[in-house]
Amino acid sequence: MTRSQIYPLELIDETLDINATDNYDLTLELSEEGVSLAVLDLLRGKYVMLRHYPLEGMPEGTVRTYSEILDSDDFLRRRYRKIRIITPSLISTMIPATVYEPALRDDYFRFNFGVTAEEGIVTNDVPFPDAVVLFSPGREISGIIPSYWHGVTPWHHTKPLLAHVSAACRNTDDCYIHLHLEKSFATVIIAEKRNITFCNSFAISSPQDVAYFLFGVLDRKSIRHDETIYASGLIEPYSETHLALLNFSTGIKFASPIIRQSFSYVMNEVRMHRWLNLFTAASCE
Repeated sequence: MTRSQIYPLELIDETLDINATDNYDLTLELSEEGVSLAVLDLLRGKYVMLRHYPLEGMPEGTVRTYSEILDSDDFLRRRYRKIRIITPSLISTMIPATVYEPALRDDYFRFNFGVTAEEGIVTNDVPFPDAVVLFSPGREISGIIPSYWHGVTPWHHTKPLLAHVSAACRNTDDCYIHLHLEKSFATVIIAEKRNITFCNSFAISSPQDVAYFLFGVLDRKSIRHDETIYASGLIEPYSETHLALLNFSTGIKFASPIIRQSFSYVMNEVRMHRWLNLFTAASCE
């Protein structure tokens, strides 16, 4: 793994050609934690680059803005076959597609969150379940995206996450439990008999909060703690959060992308659960 002040995480396959990006897809994630990007080589059918820029934690305690990071990256100024942008957000709600009325989008959102269109309200269709996710990436990100990528609609993190859950529970009627961690919130998804029976996010401020919400949900649904729980996102093996979960269950496993594409050997240096949504996004279409 190459580390430097400019690129705290940079993994690049030697076949990557910055002059051939018309043959690549770019997936970008703008989160509270930082900016991440993955490049998919369409001709070879494999991911050939992963970069991550944290907003904080840089040398000398500097804090960077999204714009500073986006302006500094040479690959983000290139033209791609397709660009996908994931914007994790706690401020979201899911409405069954059969009852969703596009004209009432702002009313749905204002009723739940008191947030107006000025904050940037986005809708995503999700096939599993057949629903519409309404969310707000926040005013800053909502303003940045069109200034860099005109016409690109951001995706809520549950769009690729639900695609992963769909693939994971496709061939089993067993209960599937998934926990996804972002910097300030956790998302819990439960599928039973290949149907989504729970999907919600919770604000967290400590590792104990994660365990409290997750096992509180399982208790309310009468699901045993010894069921396997798959984790992704900002959780590392034997970190405080992982240990807090292990106090309640030994069945914690780290999820891996279930996708048709392959990975360059350079990706062997990272834990794939951390980048689950980034690598799953291309399989959503």
